[in-house]
Amino acid sequence: MTIWVSYWLLPLLFMFHDFEELVFVPHWLQKNNPNIYGRTLFGGVDRSDILSAGIWEEFCIYIALSAIAYWINYPLLIVTATIPYFLHLIMHIVFSLIKRTYVPGVVTAIVEIPVTIAYLLNLIKLTHSPLWQWIVVIFIMFVFFIGNLKLIHWLMAKVAGKLSA
Repeated sequence: MTIWVSYWLLPLLFMFHDFEELVFVPHWLQKNNPNIYGRTLFGGVDRSDILSAGIWEEFCIYIALSAIAYWINYPLLIVTATIPYFLHLIMHIVFSLIKRTYVPGVVTAIVEIPVTIAYLLNLIKLTHSPLWQWIVVIFIMFVFFIGNLKLIHWLMAKVAGKLSA
């Protein structure tokens, strides 16, 4: 199995990208207005310890999904987990263009987008699932990842509020 079809590449890509966020978000939030169209980037969390807890939780999810996909040899699971991650990378570029400045995560997003596209294309070649499975698994993954993102940001804001009180 080459790296381009390894189920374990997704967690590696995730951590490479999220280290940029972890290192630069706290400082960036102190120096920049984090709002875009009434939404606060990075949940407004300006403490790397709290941010790292959210990143750790997401990393555990990617590790679990990779392990499950590996054990049951189901590349569709990784393809559908990579799609929201790919969209996340694109959003960093969009945020940076809107803000007209560096936004933490944009450098690794630029580096990883072509890699992620190649990864997706190689995994898709291995996926021989029927269309109905694609639809069901994509729907489940998007609901799961959006719900998890909301949960993580809510929990990080709660913890930040408790620690600053």
